[in-house]
Amino acid sequence: MKNIKLWISIFMLLAISTGFVLANDLSINADKQSFKMEENKAKFEGNVKVQYEDITVSSPRAEVNIDPQTKKLTDAIFFDQPYVVEVKKGKTNEIKSNIIKMSLLNKKIKAEGNTQTTVTENMQPTVIINADEQEYDTNTKVLTAKGGVIIYYKDVETFSDTAIANLDKDGNLKKLTLSGHGRLKQKDSVITANKFIYDAAKEEAYAIGNSHSDVNLDGTKVKVWAYRQQYNKKTNTLMANGSVRVIYKDYDARGPKATVYPDPKTNKFNQVVFVGRSTIVETTRSITADRIKMFLNPKNFFAEGNVKTVIRNVQGQKNAL
Repeated sequence: MKNIKLWISIFMLLAISTGFVLANDLSINADKQSFKMEENKAKFEGNVKVQYEDITVSSPRAEVNIDPQTKKLTDAIFFDQPYVVEVKKGKTNEIKSNIIKMSLLNKKIKAEGNTQTTVTENMQPTVIINADEQEYDTNTKVLTAKGGVIIYYKDVETFSDTAIANLDKDGNLKKLTLSGHGRLKQKDSVITANKFIYDAAKEEAYAIGNSHSDVNLDGTKVKVWAYRQQYNKKTNTLMANGSVRVIYKDYDARGPKATVYPDPKTNKFNQVVFVGRSTIVETTRSITADRIKMFLNPKNFFAEGNVKTVIRNVQGQKNAL
């Protein structure tokens, strides 16, 4: 996920009062404006609009607090479902929420209540983040979303209690962490885990804690359970560790560690390699070995290293003959 630059840009609205030198002016329009010296507060009511460069903040009403000693702005609060939009180089970035709070002291911007951040490029939304609240820290370049977080990015949809995005100075994603009841859905595939971590530079995703992958492979489900799963997009490989279990058709394989490799021709998942004492179960037999290779298409497997085969209900099979 990249180009979530709106939070950074909004903070420029407030930079005037902190001593930074900016070339352009900040304009505030409203039907009514008032300043109460005893409260050190300025109030704006009716069609409030704040304009700075490419950014516009619209709200029915707003309040600005002023430090009584320095006479500088400390924070601004926009009420009653404010709307923030930035249009720049064919991109539109928007923030909607019940309340937006901007702090000059700790350099944080916080949206509260039914928040939604949308990044649109070429008239198409590329990123949408919904949450109870969202906060951006301009010092650490960290965006935090809490409460029923739903993220839409291209064909990926994520669900979690909390999402933390670490951004670079240009607003591009470096790392995304999803915590609490995490679920990631892409097309017909679903992954659940206690925690997800995505490293944008390495293009690697980690599912940690009670992870479960349900992958649709040409109409057939491949199910993977493990404590930890790691997916590398560049190599299209999936590594699973800790009480690994893989189910495919009538195969039920278990072991301490497994890696899923793609077919070199189709680049689709096709080979599962179990390392460590592992077992694969079919309809009437189970095979235990130090290493098991399971192929999905054509469906087959190979076992090596202290191989032990158990054929269940042999007498019943004889009677059936």
